[in-house]
Amino acid sequence: MKCANCGAPIEANDEVCQYCGTRTAYGVSMLEEHRKQEQEEKERRALESLPKMKYVSLGFVIFVYVITLGYYAPYWYATRMKSLNDLDSGTKLPAWAVGLYALACAAVILVSDLTGMLGLNAELSEEIPGYISGIVLVGSVWLAFLVRKILQGYAAKFMDKDIAVGTIASSGVMLVFFGPLYLQSSINKMIKMKLLAPQI
Repeated sequence: MKCANCGAPIEANDEVCQYCGTRTAYGVSMLEEHRKQEQEEKERRALESLPKMKYVSLGFVIFVYVITLGYYAPYWYATRMKSLNDLDSGTKLPAWAVGLYALACAAVILVSDLTGMLGLNAELSEEIPGYISGIVLVGSVWLAFLVRKILQGYAAKFMDKDIAVGTIASSGVMLVFFGPLYLQSSINKMIKMKLLAPQI
């Protein structure tokens, strides 16, 4: 083999010509490989420094949501509360609100049995489920919008606030009707955008 610059003989594994210092084809490929490894290491370190959130396929979340008749929602909020609060977005998801929402969801199942067991009058027995369902509905919507605010506030650290609002859980209608399903899809998107790291 000969140097492309000066024509001096070179060995196959020489990275530079010993006579003129020109980088050889092997040297160029080794330099590119070294740069690629440095970039991968830099990305790995950057990913490790990001807050972690659970990545769950949307199909699985929908499946669990349907099987549990929507009662997966309080579990979703409870299991992601710490990770969401660790995002340091200026907004927190209060444990009391998640707990009250979980209790209200549980009460919807138990209320008809309890009213009969407690011997409440018929009129009150019919009104209580409506009140509890109202609490569940209001709690569901409020928690969904609160989590959206947390996610958008965190994303605004990496991009313009208007872009964060338009990119992360931007549809209010989807939040109202699909709450945790829509929020999980936004978290998955943020993981793909490398704003969050997947929790293992």
